[in-house]
Amino acid sequence: MMDAWVAGAAALLTAAGLWTDVRALIIPNALTVTFAISGFAYHTAIAGWQGMMAAAIGALAGMLPLVPLYMLGGLGGGDVKWFGAFGCWAGAELALRLMLYSMAAAGVFAAFLLFLRMPGLRRWGRKLPWPWGRHPALPGRGAAFPFMLAVAPGFLWLCASLYP
Repeated sequence: MMDAWVAGAAALLTAAGLWTDVRALIIPNALTVTFAISGFAYHTAIAGWQGMMAAAIGALAGMLPLVPLYMLGGLGGGDVKWFGAFGCWAGAELALRLMLYSMAAAGVFAAFLLFLRMPGLRRWGRKLPWPWGRHPALPGRGAAFPFMLAVAPGFLWLCASLYP
């Protein structure tokens, strides 16, 4: 369960990350660092050293599982740092749950994008606007996708699971 401050900070972080990622395919360091520091400060003020340790563990839980995907080119560094900042605020368990929900949402998006490559649908798929570079309906590799488009529904899914 997230208290009101944590829920508000997490929602603001999600909205800001979505906004910047969709507009420019980047999540700026200023955003992630600001939220990480404020998460550490909040939890330290509320629970002292235990709060600081919980924020640190949350940051590591949010970042470490994504490092291999970053190294393979599946995610940008901003996505990894965003999950670290989220973990500072929400903790390890919720960071890992959000990661799982976001990966599931990304799988749905990926299936849709592959669907657009089917021979009968490719022409229709090309008519859909794609502002992030190479269109996914085109054959080959290299289509970019702002991962925050999957994180945002993952965050809503997480909230729905916490507040039924």
